[in-house]
Amino acid sequence: MFLKILKMILYFFVIFAKPVYADNFDGTGDTSSNQYFQTIAFTVSDYPHISNILYEQSNFIAESTQSVLNSPLESFTDFDNTRRIPMVADHVDAPPGTQVDIVYLYKNSTGHSVNISKVNWVLSRNIVENGNLADLLDINGYTEENLSYKYSHQNLIKSGIYKEYPGMGNIENGVGGVYVLDSVKVKNPLNIDEVKVALNSESGVDFEIYIQNNSDEYLNNLKFTYGPHEEIFNLSAQEEHVIRFATLDIPEELGTFSIYNPNIKQVCSVYGSPYYTYTQTDSIPALAYRGENVVPGVSVQPQVESFCIKRIPYTMVSDTMVLNEIEQTETKNIDSNIEEEENGDVLGISATGNILPKTGEVDWLFLGLLVVDMLLWYSVYILRRNYEGKNTNSRVWVALYVML
Repeated sequence: MFLKILKMILYFFVIFAKPVYADNFDGTGDTSSNQYFQTIAFTVSDYPHISNILYEQSNFIAESTQSVLNSPLESFTDFDNTRRIPMVADHVDAPPGTQVDIVYLYKNSTGHSVNISKVNWVLSRNIVENGNLADLLDINGYTEENLSYKYSHQNLIKSGIYKEYPGMGNIENGVGGVYVLDSVKVKNPLNIDEVKVALNSESGVDFEIYIQNNSDEYLNNLKFTYGPHEEIFNLSAQEEHVIRFATLDIPEELGTFSIYNPNIKQVCSVYGSPYYTYTQTDSIPALAYRGENVVPGVSVQPQVESFCIKRIPYTMVSDTMVLNEIEQTETKNIDSNIEEEENGDVLGISATGNILPKTGEVDWLFLGLLVVDMLLWYSVYILRRNYEGKNTNSRVWVALYVML
């Protein structure tokens, strides 16, 4: 009787017990037996309050960094940690300037300790042109390379762009964890290169605003607004546009202007594979090095875009404008020259330059020459009267004298 009961207990254990997969990776180098599980998550710490950027909060979508840091790996995976569930902390829809946290989650289920020497965050698809997060994120220090590993006796290659980080070192069996791997910001494709504000001859102000598209996007229907002045314009990739306008008076405060960018851009670094398929390397969001060997992260399934950043519509507001320094200097000089009129400097005309005649002074040399000239002419007149009648030739001599 006792043996029958024992057999029944053993039977139930065999039927209902959860299978345990042996990690033989160190012996074979085949990642199909790898039991070190890893993935990443995209999160934000809070609603971004970004200087000079306005946006509709209803368009903002992201998971909280703190909530993900308090969650285990199993909250983002299933199929015994072999499938990364899409649409769970893998999308961020946000305006430029938003800080996106890259959170790394892991668990060691190998049955022994493992040494994780490096961690790689995947920034792009295998074909980089199909999706590269570096187009939307302000990030540096990444490289493009091919990483190879073996799965079920197949040699696989994960191509694309990665950013590499130091690993955690030795991790004991059964230990899992979560931490912020990196923090990056969503890029703004627009840049205000220069603002020129100058007084004009009509007692108003001339404005020149230089706006640069620093991306490879075509930005259409951009809207510039300053008070009642509005302008719709487009920018091709890397193009600069100059907005010129003038006011009829000088505002007490120049204030700010704004540029609305309605263009939405989304980039995804991962494309999922069919269920139970682990050989399509575009589905991998992260990799690690167990010692010197590459092991892939949990594969996204099914076939959907994942790990996406979307830039939402936004309005960028300029700093408060001021008159250009050179114009302010000239204005001050004009004011000071008016005050110095009594010293001979009037409206910027220097007293050492073009000097106006000083009508209150007597030039004695000029007056003396004038008197001598008058006496000479009188003498000629007298001589002409006295001798013209006596000698017919005297007219000639008088004429010559006058000419001399």
